[in-house]
Amino acid sequence: MGELPGPLLHTDLGAALESGATVVTATRRLARTLKHAFAAGRIEASWTTPDVLPWAAWLQVTYRALRDFGQLQDTRACLEPAQSAALWEAVLDNDGLAGSLLMPAAAAEGFAEAWQLVQDWQLAPAMLTAQAGEDGRSFLRLQAEYRRRLDALGCVDGAQLAGILAGALAGQPGQAVVLAGFERLSPIQRALAGALGSRARHAAPPRHAAASATLAAFPDEPSELAAAAAWARERLAADPRARLGIVVPELEAQAARLEDLLDEALAPARLFPGTADEPRPWNMSLGQPLGETPVVAAALLCLGLARDSLEPAEAGRWLRSPFLGGVAAEAGSRARLDAWLRKHAGDRIGSRALLGWLGGRGGAPACPALATHAEGCLDALRGPARRSPSGWSQAVARALRAMGWPGDAALDSATWQAVQAWAELLETFARLDVVLGPVTLAEAVVRLRRLAAGQRFQPETAELPVQVLGLLETAGLEFDALWVTGMHDGVLPAPLRPNPLLPAGLQRALGMPRACPDTELALARRLVARLAAAAPEVRFSYPEMRDDEPLRPSPVVVGLASPVVAPLLVAPSLAMRAFEIRRLETLEDGTAPPVAGEVSGGTGLLAAQSACPFLAFAVHRLEAEPLETPAAGIDPRLRGQFVHEALSTLWGELGNRAALAALAPEARVARARAALERAGARVLAGLPEALVRIEQDEAALRIGEWLDLELQRPDFTVIERERRVPVELGALRLHGRVDRVDRVAEGLVVIDYKTGEAKASSWDGDRPAEPQMPAYSLVYRDELAGLAYASLKPGQVGLQGVARGAGVFGPVLAKRGVIGEDDWPARIEAWRHVLEALAAGFAGGDARVDPKQPHGQGGTCARCHLATLCRRDEWLQATGDDDE
Repeated sequence: MGELPGPLLHTDLGAALESGATVVTATRRLARTLKHAFAAGRIEASWTTPDVLPWAAWLQVTYRALRDFGQLQDTRACLEPAQSAALWEAVLDNDGLAGSLLMPAAAAEGFAEAWQLVQDWQLAPAMLTAQAGEDGRSFLRLQAEYRRRLDALGCVDGAQLAGILAGALAGQPGQAVVLAGFERLSPIQRALAGALGSRARHAAPPRHAAASATLAAFPDEPSELAAAAAWARERLAADPRARLGIVVPELEAQAARLEDLLDEALAPARLFPGTADEPRPWNMSLGQPLGETPVVAAALLCLGLARDSLEPAEAGRWLRSPFLGGVAAEAGSRARLDAWLRKHAGDRIGSRALLGWLGGRGGAPACPALATHAEGCLDALRGPARRSPSGWSQAVARALRAMGWPGDAALDSATWQAVQAWAELLETFARLDVVLGPVTLAEAVVRLRRLAAGQRFQPETAELPVQVLGLLETAGLEFDALWVTGMHDGVLPAPLRPNPLLPAGLQRALGMPRACPDTELALARRLVARLAAAAPEVRFSYPEMRDDEPLRPSPVVVGLASPVVAPLLVAPSLAMRAFEIRRLETLEDGTAPPVAGEVSGGTGLLAAQSACPFLAFAVHRLEAEPLETPAAGIDPRLRGQFVHEALSTLWGELGNRAALAALAPEARVARARAALERAGARVLAGLPEALVRIEQDEAALRIGEWLDLELQRPDFTVIERERRVPVELGALRLHGRVDRVDRVAEGLVVIDYKTGEAKASSWDGDRPAEPQMPAYSLVYRDELAGLAYASLKPGQVGLQGVARGAGVFGPVLAKRGVIGEDDWPARIEAWRHVLEALAAGFAGGDARVDPKQPHGQGGTCARCHLATLCRRDEWLQATGDDDE
């Protein structure tokens, strides 16, 4: 017999296979590795390829074979896992218990897990009844109902198969069965192995003299995983044919971070745009939920069209999906429609409205091909409101074909496999007819989503040198070198987590999984001993901190591995490597072509130039605006527009302070409410009536507080409202919109309403954060007596500004805002110099990346949307110049 590649398993396994055998494994990873080994022909022999199956699959296959060939007295069909799960949910729903549960589907999984444990440990009802609490009594009741329904259907489920086969296989001839990767056997597994007699063999794990096993500590999890990725890079550079393993106990939680680190270290080409198909020299065993693969996620989004409304984020992902028909011709218009919907569609999008916008209604960018596909999809889903799962399965398949899914382009291997997995999932859903009656489309889509979320998808790949595995997936595997991360005391021994539906004392007494500390400690010791013998070189490591929690090494590792001081191996980031190979001859060009005359952007252009010249250049000359982020409720800008409109209407009717003072308090409230209703009809049209009423009620309170302050001011007359004014600054001509101008005894005052932050201090300095009001001082310079923000923010209603004397605004303006008559011209002149310098910089083409406050959570760069365009963050990372 030839050698297993690696080798994979102890030679006892090879001897067992010479006469033909079935390999039953405890882990899918081992099953997949063995299949590849035999399928690739790396074993020089001429026997029948053995079946390599996980335990549950072997039970199903063996049961069907014995039943179909008449070797079983019990001829009932066996439910698939999805059918069993649906039956448990039906049992909970019929019992009424589901109504009191926050997550009924998750609760059904818990009941199914308890049922599996009862079958594996052959627990009689009497054993459970004697110690059962309230939850245990619920389980006994539902278990009896579940068993009754199984009998009514004439079926068994997967949890019962081992018990049935243990009685049927005793003394029967057949193939040898090799058990590989089982850390511990349940009583029913031991009984079944006993029934197989000499046919059952246990594969011994590989053994290496692991004198070099070491234990190292790292400051935290990111640095530990980064070191493991760098280690794999160094080992592959030294020997590209090496078989390396990286074990991560909490793999699901760390998968995203580790994927980025491994790509940086081992496949940096994948980080560049358009290179996602570049091969990786590593493979992660975990996979991802089928529903999260891009092509299946697109299919589920298509089914969401049939709902009454979509969230804007869902509609955007659907529009941008490359897996819909006609995308090559309409990609640009679909992206523009996504941006348009973010501004105009609100926080919910009805399917009929979406179809109208696809057709160009209301000025939306038209996408006629997608509109045709969407109509066909909806037509395929129309019909009877309730159908069997198989009926909906056929309708869903027709709807996706009408949508042009999975797209017009050729599919890569992983995407094609995901499409096949989706087709199999639809078949699985169709077979729920056995346990489910007719359901609505919404119920069918929810169940499809759950099935897709619960099914792990891992595309088939060639054998790769680096394998990333979970703690229990290394059974039977061996490597040239192995790194086991995360070996802290919170992982091994595993924390106790007995099933809450079964008596905890009984679980401890029987040594059931996650119930007995002695059992978990013994299991942890066996796991670590096996890992230490899985390669000639084994590294164990653990993080010393997680968030603010100190961690200690697992006690089962201490003493087995020699402690070492871990070098902080870190693979250089792609940005760092690009910076290190930079050309010595560089050109920094921060100057754009000059501009003069009338420009758009208003005084916001000056604010952007003050914050960062590149920001002003990108936004006001390149039009690099960010995409809107749809949110529930009213957009803050729309709220501000609504309040501005209401106050403009109100003062258009009143005109001066005397008219306001002549109104009784009740009349003031009524006038404000009337102005808000008219403003709401114009500005908030199309929003839910209840939401508009809430906004009106809240705004009425703030406006009422503001009017009380207005009465404390000296006499004034409102002479301008929402007026568009020109602002001349050197070579530039801008336009602004003044909210309100009042005439007082000293001259004119400019008032700007603010529903957000309002600080007059933001006008000061060589780079003012808010240069709008200083710009208005130049418009009304000769008659100007004061400038003020009218703050209408909840809890901060008031007035902030500056005035040429204490009598301009009266007691409502703080003393620090009063400027003497002699100092007033100097203040306006200083503003003019600052604004002209900003305007000259923009007009002259100053486009340097020069943020006013580059660091800190509230700094200029933190609030900027241009990080990918200016690449300042990347430069800071490469140079290390990123001090807070």
